[in-house]
Amino acid sequence: MLLDLHQVVTAPVGSPTPRIGPISLSVDAGELVALTGPNGAGKSTLLAAITGRAPILSGTCHLATGTRVQLIEQTHQHDRDLPINGRDFLAAAGADSSPPAPLTDWLDRRLDALSGGQRQLLRVWAGLTAPGQLVLLDEPSNNLDAAARAQLHRLLRDRPPHRGLLLVSHDPELLALDCHRQVAMSAGRT
Repeated sequence: MLLDLHQVVTAPVGSPTPRIGPISLSVDAGELVALTGPNGAGKSTLLAAITGRAPILSGTCHLATGTRVQLIEQTHQHDRDLPINGRDFLAAAGADSSPPAPLTDWLDRRLDALSGGQRQLLRVWAGLTAPGQLVLLDEPSNNLDAAARAQLHRLLRDRPPHRGLLLVSHDPELLALDCHRQVAMSAGRT
């Protein structure tokens, strides 16, 4: 088991008041587990708790020994200001430098010259192929056009088989991928 959450109660960053949980779920190598629920249910906060950025007020969050976690957040403004190209970005992430088309077309372009969707697809590729066993994807299809969404689906469908994925999404097409299971959250409860 790469990740095992047992009765985790957490709160948004900076808040000591419990607002999410208790929630229990697990992700093993090769699994795609979807975390669903309405806006405000705490899905992003739960990812922050898994990565140590939000407090775990009770319960346990256990990562298997040596498990490296890759987090691909909903919004990532930093790469817009980086004066590097796609190839340098993948190299810095330790990711596979040979992505499928059309991502290969963006490797020699600066990140700040790419669209938000193009940057998002490069981030997803980096997360899926960089060193690490567990990938946390927070609404990866947000603000993607139809072509980029189709490419995202291909990247996730063709992901390295040993990666465990915890996918936060409202996108029914994305949730229709080969998910091993779905965990539904509601405001303040799971």
